[in-house]
Amino acid sequence: MSSPVDPSPQTNSNEVLTIENVIATLSTLLARLPSYKDSVPQCSSSNNNNRGSSDINNGNTTMITATTTDNNSGSSNLNNNTNTTTTDNISGSSYLNNNINNSDSLDDEYRITLSQFDKLQKDLDQIKDAFSKLKNFEHDADGPGGPIKKLKCCLDDITKVVVEAPNDSFPNKEVQDKLSAIMKDALKLKLKLNFPLWRPKKFSTNSDVHRYSLPSNGSDGEVDELRGLHMSHKFLSTSVFTEFQEVFTDLDTRLKLCLLSFVVLPANVVVKRRLLINWWVGESLLDPPATEKKTAEDIAVEILTELEVKGFIEPVKKRHKQDADRFKMKHLVHCVVIMLAQEAQLLHYDSNGNPTVKSLRCNRACLVKAEGGTSKQVLAPNLDLEELHTILNVNEPFPDLRFEWSAKMKRDNIVDWFSKMKNIKVLYLGRWKNSDQHSIEGQSSDQHHRVKKGSLKNHIEVESTEFLQGLQNMKCLRLLSLQGISRINELPNSIGKLTNLKILDLKACHNLEAIPDGIALLKKLSHLDISECYLLDGMPKGLASLSELQVLKGFVIGNVESDTDDNHQGLPQQFLGGMCFPQKRDSCTLEDLIGFKKLSKLSINTSSMDFPTRKELQDLSKLEVLQKLTIAWRDSGVKPTIAPRKLNRLLAMRRNIDPLELPTKLEKLELKCFPHTTKPDWLIPGKLQSLKKLYIRGGKLNNLMQYRERSVMWKVEILRLKYLETFIMDWNELQSSFPELIFLENVGCPKLTSCPCDEFGVWLKH
Repeated sequence: MSSPVDPSPQTNSNEVLTIENVIATLSTLLARLPSYKDSVPQCSSSNNNNRGSSDINNGNTTMITATTTDNNSGSSNLNNNTNTTTTDNISGSSYLNNNINNSDSLDDEYRITLSQFDKLQKDLDQIKDAFSKLKNFEHDADGPGGPIKKLKCCLDDITKVVVEAPNDSFPNKEVQDKLSAIMKDALKLKLKLNFPLWRPKKFSTNSDVHRYSLPSNGSDGEVDELRGLHMSHKFLSTSVFTEFQEVFTDLDTRLKLCLLSFVVLPANVVVKRRLLINWWVGESLLDPPATEKKTAEDIAVEILTELEVKGFIEPVKKRHKQDADRFKMKHLVHCVVIMLAQEAQLLHYDSNGNPTVKSLRCNRACLVKAEGGTSKQVLAPNLDLEELHTILNVNEPFPDLRFEWSAKMKRDNIVDWFSKMKNIKVLYLGRWKNSDQHSIEGQSSDQHHRVKKGSLKNHIEVESTEFLQGLQNMKCLRLLSLQGISRINELPNSIGKLTNLKILDLKACHNLEAIPDGIALLKKLSHLDISECYLLDGMPKGLASLSELQVLKGFVIGNVESDTDDNHQGLPQQFLGGMCFPQKRDSCTLEDLIGFKKLSKLSINTSSMDFPTRKELQDLSKLEVLQKLTIAWRDSGVKPTIAPRKLNRLLAMRRNIDPLELPTKLEKLELKCFPHTTKPDWLIPGKLQSLKKLYIRGGKLNNLMQYRERSVMWKVEILRLKYLETFIMDWNELQSSFPELIFLENVGCPKLTSCPCDEFGVWLKH
């Protein structure tokens, strides 16, 4: 047997304990552990026999577990009457019971000792890791540009303002702004300081609370899994919880309700600002006072900014974007807000972390996929359907089956059951997560579209649209979203009875073949999204009566039937052999939209290669408040005709008499799959002096050179060029045409040469 080893390194009792000393001591201990472990003898039979006889005499069952750093998930329980064999399989190791001769196995006492050494090594590794994180935090916090330095600078600024302020005029607003900034930095510092070293004990498997743990890298103190933390009473005593509790208490009711939107959705998930705005508009949380000129978007920005400043959410910026249009709530904050919401009886979560309806004060119901994948769950079993204000589909792939089962439990048919939701304001059944599952990236008009097929994880479909007949009684409904739901080929005409509907989201309903005429009765509709509904061949004429529309996405313009040849079943001659939908004579046209005095955003899908014609340009120019315009040409499958060149000659002849142009207040223009090689005459920089963003994606355009009016240059600041295989310009020509450019994205444009772009195809002006 080896000689005993000194169990600990010698330390000076007068030495000042520092983080470096602790890390050094732990490193020394960890370095010596293998030698300690090797000094343990592999056999001590007398001790083993005594232990075994004692266990037998006492009638006790001894369970011995060997843990390893690789896998310790499969150790089995022992009992006195079970025969087991020792194997080399680490994940399924078992031990001989007291009735089997264990002379060929390693000594049990030896195993226990090794197990304790392994556990000690694991614990010391974790402690050392925690102190290393603390050391890194100390360096980052107090280093140049660190939060400690920032806090000191902010305090110095406030001191200077206060000291220099005149006695009769104290700058309250300036001090308040500085205090808000310093409070935000202080809160972030407290979160970093508390959480990376705070590790609650894991609960036993018998507990209702699920296990949770810190990530192995610990880079930002974020947790990978915190399911069940909202049920832990120990968490209530942490400074993290009490800090947020104080801030939450000071929020007004509207801010609290907006904040709860984030905890209805999963933690750490990225949420688009548009989703939140639509949701809050639906719940009447963004209705501006009659005396103010603020829009719903303005109020939403204020709310999101305040929640960000108070540390509840954080912005998520897409690469090279100046402004964030996405947000997320981190796991830890998510758990805090869940507990606060439950305390206020505004929300309830089950032990699996799923939102449920439990009290009358909670009028939001969520469709959450069951663990077993079944839809046989009752929606809001303890709540009268008339009390519901919001239904949000979190991740249920078959919402109609869920409704059908709920109706069956109440012995109702699905239409009658659905009709009982008379006071519902938000019915969000569609997809809300970001997904590229169905996105189409046009490379050029003479090639097939490239479809990026993503995961089907977010797939939603219905077996039948019968339940939508129940919409007719939802007179309070303000938001209806069926986004991305498959197998919806039509909507009931009774949708016109939703007289308070403000937002209708039908995006990516790929089976939708027509918009019902009843839509003409939705006089309060402000947002209509029918983009990516590729089977639509026209717009109902009644659309022209929706004068409150501010956003219209997916407006379809086909080829007018009067231009077709009767011998070819209504298809235009130049499109024979291609996929092209003729436009019906009674379809809504751009001329019908001239009365839309609030329309600021419009996207158009067209199968006409002649679009926009002279008449259509005249109609577009009359949309006086339009700020954002997108035009997407469908691939007809044939080469361009000469009609556009004839049109350009006609336009050139009439330019001095009747100049044609796009709306002059346009700030953003996006062209997708432009079917011609030359720049159209309506793309005139001199007439688009407000244009700051120009995006061109796919198509045959070969340049953006200015051949006429060379003295008038583009005012565009952000230019995105994608998948333009025939686009020929060099960097000097591009800079000459766009002297105010500050951002360029060049993706899939091989003939756009000499651009100083980075690996992502991006150039930024410094």
